[in-house]
Amino acid sequence: MLKRYFDGYEYEKLKNSDDLLYKTLELVLKVFEDKTDKGGLPYFNHLFKVYGGVSIYEEKIIALLHDIVEDTDITFDDLKEFGYKEDIIEVLTYLTKKKGEYYPDYIERIINSNNKMALDVKLSDLKHNMDITRIKNPTINDYERISKRYEPAYLKIKNKLDELEEK
Repeated sequence: MLKRYFDGYEYEKLKNSDDLLYKTLELVLKVFEDKTDKGGLPYFNHLFKVYGGVSIYEEKIIALLHDIVEDTDITFDDLKEFGYKEDIIEVLTYLTKKKGEYYPDYIERIINSNNKMALDVKLSDLKHNMDITRIKNPTINDYERISKRYEPAYLKIKNKLDELEEK
């Protein structure tokens, strides 16, 4: 599937690259090229904000990729074929909301993974999702989405991270 985003030479060069950050940046810039977020901004702005909210190298890669399976036609198998290792794929499976999955169940699944990278990336994602200034003219629905969905999830994940830090 990823071959359709790149010409043959470019695809092979990226697939075989050991520079994971370069590969990932090239991938998300292509895949999210024409997508916008709820505020009408280029979608990869969100990915870069989530990226900026984490500090560990692998978490930065995961932050850039965290929505790729959920919001595009790319699959985990495509990512494996493109050269992503199992540890990255595993974290992405925690972060990818399944079709029809109830949002609180999705958050609980991330929490129950006990995976610090997944928790860190999701916390950064939620922090950016709660930034109402991203939306030009927020509606009551936007405020409700933040207060009823994102804020409780943020607190649960933050508490889990604090709990893991204490161990």
